[in-house]
Amino acid sequence: MFVRLILWALGLTLWITVPVAAQTVPSAGSEVTSTGFYRDQDTLPGVYRLYQQQPKKLDWLWSTGPYQRGVRKSSFKKDVHIDVANYSPRRLCTDCHRDHSRDMHMTRVGITCVQCHRDKPIDGVYHYYSSMNPIRRHAYVCAKCHEGATPSFASYVVHEPNPLAAPTREDFPALYYATWFMVILAGGVFVIFIPYVVLWGVRELVDKLRGGPVHDN
Repeated sequence: MFVRLILWALGLTLWITVPVAAQTVPSAGSEVTSTGFYRDQDTLPGVYRLYQQQPKKLDWLWSTGPYQRGVRKSSFKKDVHIDVANYSPRRLCTDCHRDHSRDMHMTRVGITCVQCHRDKPIDGVYHYYSSMNPIRRHAYVCAKCHEGATPSFASYVVHEPNPLAAPTREDFPALYYATWFMVILAGGVFVIFIPYVVLWGVRELVDKLRGGPVHDN
């Protein structure tokens, strides 16, 4: 009887939620081709608002993931550096964007900035005709190395933050706390068991020198 009630409740939940989800979530084709400019009026999940600044505090679940503090106005301009004082195209990108030089793409594969940000002048990632615009980034940028890349694939945080750095606690809390938990766990294991093994070895050595029995466990 109890199992039947559970199955009945699950069936009722699916019967209610599936039609609603079909109405609120756009098809894959329309999601890729649409501009997303009016997404703040659409009934879409709150995690995919490209042209709307996220609130400072999201609900407890979404706030643990990667969080974008705010969309800069320069992200919508044809030349993202147009208002930057003392900017020169002859300067190295890493002169200003030093942290990005330590990202996985650059350190492991040797990818340079211009291989992704190849438009001249470098346009904002939300400029409509930019190759980095999220509506075409997967096809114009990611697919050059990752064949068959999808819009979901292109949502990966390329400039990943340092998981141990204090600012990551605000930008990506889940990564920050998970990393520190593993560091503390690993450190605690070494702090406890290394002295234990050393003392165990000393005891075995002393017993052996005295001609006593060797402890197997």
